[in-house]
Amino acid sequence: MKFEMVDHLPLVSVEIEYFGKAKTFSNMLLDTGCSSTILDIDLCEDIGLMLDLENAITRKMYGIGGTEICIEQKVRGMTIDKFQLNDFTIQLGDVREMHGFDGIIGNDFFLANKIIIDFEIMELLNN
Repeated sequence: MKFEMVDHLPLVSVEIEYFGKAKTFSNMLLDTGCSSTILDIDLCEDIGLMLDLENAITRKMYGIGGTEICIEQKVRGMTIDKFQLNDFTIQLGDVREMHGFDGIIGNDFFLANKIIIDFEIMELLNN
């Protein structure tokens, strides 16, 4: 998966598929300082990923910009680029309005897929 540096931040455009519906999330931040992968809740509605109010957990996310509330829930059958995620815990929040990104790919995704971020060739590699 290729990425580019924009204002010194690694950004990637990825297709996210969920149960047969796909959408391109064109402004995803690669963030090794973030423990969780977070997707913009409004963009997720387009692919049918809705809040599971019975099983979702409210989480408070902390960072340099302050705190925000996200909804954490498990997803099955989601694909980010070529990476299949089964029983993957994802966060849903107001990422686009608060931070200007379609989502944030965090350490949980990197670790689950054994990703190496190669800044020389600007690509995410599977180990």
